[in-house]
Amino acid sequence: MDYINENDMERITGDTGRALAAEKKVAIIIEETPDGAPWEGGLNGYFFRIKRGVPVEVPETIAELIAENASVSALSHSSYAEYRRGRGKKLSA
Repeated sequence: MDYINENDMERITGDTGRALAAEKKVAIIIEETPDGAPWEGGLNGYFFRIKRGVPVEVPETIAELIAENASVSALSHSSYAEYRRGRGKKLSA
C-alpha cells in the first residue's frame, strides 16, 4: 500500500486551491441553526468556516458540498425522529 507523503499532500492541496479559485462563484445563504454555529467543511486540505444566515459567494463545488451536507443532515434527522418521540422504539425480536 502506498502512503501519501507531505509533497503529495502539498501538490493535491495546491491543485485544489487553483481549481477552486478558477471556479464560477455562486451566492448562497446557509440556514441558521439554534446554536448559531457556522457551517464547517473541508475539501482536499482546504477548510471552510462560513457564517450562517448571511449571503456569501463560494465556488460551485463548495456550494454543492454544502447542499449535500444539508440533505444528509435532514435525512438523518428524519430517520431518528420516531425513536426520539417514542423514547425508543422496540425492534423486532
